[in-house]
Amino acid sequence: MRPDSPHAPPDSFNYLAVIGGELQYLDLGYQGDKAYLAHAHHAGVPLIGIGTGSFVLAQEGLLNERRASIHPFHLDAFRQAFPLVYAEQGYDFIDDGDVLTCPGGISTLTLATELIRAHAGDDIASTTCQRLSLVPHEIATPRPANFALIPDSRLRRAVMLIEQFLTRPLTTAGLAREVALSERQLNRLFHAEFGKTAREFIRSARLRYACWLLKNSQQSVTDIAQRMGFSDCAHFIRHFQTEYGCTPGVWRTSQS
Repeated sequence: MRPDSPHAPPDSFNYLAVIGGELQYLDLGYQGDKAYLAHAHHAGVPLIGIGTGSFVLAQEGLLNERRASIHPFHLDAFRQAFPLVYAEQGYDFIDDGDVLTCPGGISTLTLATELIRAHAGDDIASTTCQRLSLVPHEIATPRPANFALIPDSRLRRAVMLIEQFLTRPLTTAGLAREVALSERQLNRLFHAEFGKTAREFIRSARLRYACWLLKNSQQSVTDIAQRMGFSDCAHFIRHFQTEYGCTPGVWRTSQS
């Protein structure tokens, strides 16, 4: 790969990853490269922002109304520069469908392992972890305080998966498999720690993100319901009202 080589057709890649440098030099990047990222995105190629590479994606509007995992060192600057992005810290990566973000460092290895798992299966992902001397599912990176307070490592892993894949299909059965528990065992852990089942916890997490979208985006209630995985708008409104005591429309108006 050469820095001055022409761009290959976007569909020749499974993913395109952007690795940023120092913030003060990001604006000096070649505009043709940035235009290529937008072209690839519109062509359906998933994009990955690693470290300050997420700033590049945000500059092109590719993270607007999405979640992004940002390094704590850059979080304040990112939030100030890109208020339309739901920036968070403490996650190895966030998968928001066709755009993924990662704070960099050792978290990049976690993201790489999860991509291998998604495309090549658990066995190859586990082999990769072993060759890199990593412990599957338990790479030691800083976590938000609320994660650190969860005593059971399997429950911590389950909560992180829920937060990382808020806009992806996720069933209780699939979540239980990921943490090597039965559904009953998983629900027992969730109920003991949070007073709700795993399914209820997933729903609450998605409704919380829906609140941010209602306040910070122009997406319709129907579009938000679909994005958050609800079967229909009525289903979304009913659960939102149960959680927050009002409809999404009323909540949005109260925040304007």
